Amino acid sequence: MSDPVPDISVVLPAHNEAGNIARMAATLEGVLKPLGRYEIVFVDDGSSDGTLAAIRAAATANPQVRYISFTRNFGHQEALRAGLRHARGRAVIVMDADFEHPPELIPELVAAWRDGTKVVATRREDGEADLPALKSVTSRLYYRLLDSIGDVRIEPGSSDYMLLDRSVVDTVNGFADQDVFLRGAVRWFGFPTTTITFSRGARTYGESKYTLRRMIDLAVTGIAAHSVRPLRLAIWLSLAFAAVGLLLVIYSVVSYFLVRQTVIGWTSIMATIALLGAAQLLVLGIIGEYVGRTLRETRGRPTYIIGETEADQKPDRDVIGFRRPAE
Repeated sequence: MSDPVPDISVVLPAHNEAGNIARMAATLEGVLKPLGRYEIVFVDDGSSDGTLAAIRAAATANPQVRYISFTRNFGHQEALRAGLRHARGRAVIVMDADFEHPPELIPELVAAWRDGTKVVATRREDGEADLPALKSVTSRLYYRLLDSIGDVRIEPGSSDYMLLDRSVVDTVNGFADQDVFLRGAVRWFGFPTTTITFSRGARTYGESKYTLRRMIDLAVTGIAAHSVRPLRLAIWLSLAFAAVGLLLVIYSVVSYFLVRQTVIGWTSIMATIALLGAAQLLVLGIIGEYVGRTLRETRGRPTYIIGETEADQKPDRDVIGFRRPAE
């Protein structure tokens, strides 16, 4: 017989979060028990600090804890996709394992879902004193940029802490795209959505894995996945600089015939070359970004590779929760 389908699945990507796993599992157990049948799905994103061992221990202590372990670090968005494919619940909550996404908010998310909302998104409250100034400023600028050139609108402060109905999860899982920006994709679908604000929780172990490079990668993915306007911008930029070049040609011709003792300025020539060269490199960079992503799509490589799941620790069960027949 198959296991009962959980009402709620919680998916938690984890990269070097060994000190948070046991406490998070215990906290979620207390929050989820009153809400019905549940499961907790950890996704070990190639950790090197004992996170996998802590997850195994949590799965041994609580049969509702399941997990996936990647062969190496593939990234946060890939971990989210793997967790969504592994989760079985009628509703799936995705959140981080570092307590910056407060588990105490889950009952409110579930209540909104039971009222008929398919996507229950979250947004950090404005004016958080503990949010780094650089991250706060760059986040606001990024969402304004994405709002102006993208196909979807994402509110500033939005996060990957959200609840998705099974119909939404199945839609995400049906995507064949290599690059999926989850918080943008679920809004692009057009399912009924509501947003709940929250205050960022306090991390007690480890440090944020979102370095400047990772934030830039995520930002570029979000723009490239939901807009082709940068390519159009490259066209207009090229035309603008072509117009500037034409004006410089006219100026040079007029100066040659009408201005006596015209001195050819080395500075102006070098400035013009630098300006046009920068414009060309910018246009080529934008085109190259899209060409590179197209190449990645056509290769058809998997976005992640699973090295281990909880089924490997339970020889009498397979990965989807059915008991194998006795031999």
